[in-house]
Amino acid sequence: MTERAAKPGSKEAILDAATALIRKEGVAGLAIADVIAASGTSAGSIYHHFKSRHELVLAVAKRALVSPLESALREPQPELVAPAELFDAAVQRVLRDEGTAELLIQIWAGMAGDAALRQLINDEVSGLHWAVAAQLRAWCVAQDRLQDAHTIAQLVVGLVAGLVVQKSLLADSFDPPTYLAMGRRVLSDV
Repeated sequence: MTERAAKPGSKEAILDAATALIRKEGVAGLAIADVIAASGTSAGSIYHHFKSRHELVLAVAKRALVSPLESALREPQPELVAPAELFDAAVQRVLRDEGTAELLIQIWAGMAGDAALRQLINDEVSGLHWAVAAQLRAWCVAQDRLQDAHTIAQLVVGLVAGLVVQKSLLADSFDPPTYLAMGRRVLSDV
């Protein structure tokens, strides 16, 4: 998912290797030995950066789903960012990274049978909802909107996740530009 090759043994190389392996084998098929071989590193290096296999999977998930929304929040923006603008920025980041949709489907499938991983990722996504809500709160007040910023944040995150699922499952028939336009329209009406 990174644009340039990561230095062998680096944290980025480890994440790149784990990402490729999860995309191919799923979370259940991710073995640290395979990450070591694919990243050109050692177990010590992996465990220096990640306390456990779960933390490594969480880092891959964060980079694929959470990071696009977080980076959209960090971009210089007008003081009041509308939900549709935030959705647009996050979707553009997800669409730029080829294979993100398939990767997230694999991670979500891995969460189904792993309560500890599910809790880690749920905690991360919950934090993301609150960060998005904080960004939208000022907009809600300025627009004299009665809706709760947290509920709107859940809608934004849900629409981004919906794009991921449909892009992965309906690859041949899914139309991201139309989905993006409809998502903007829905969010403009909140």
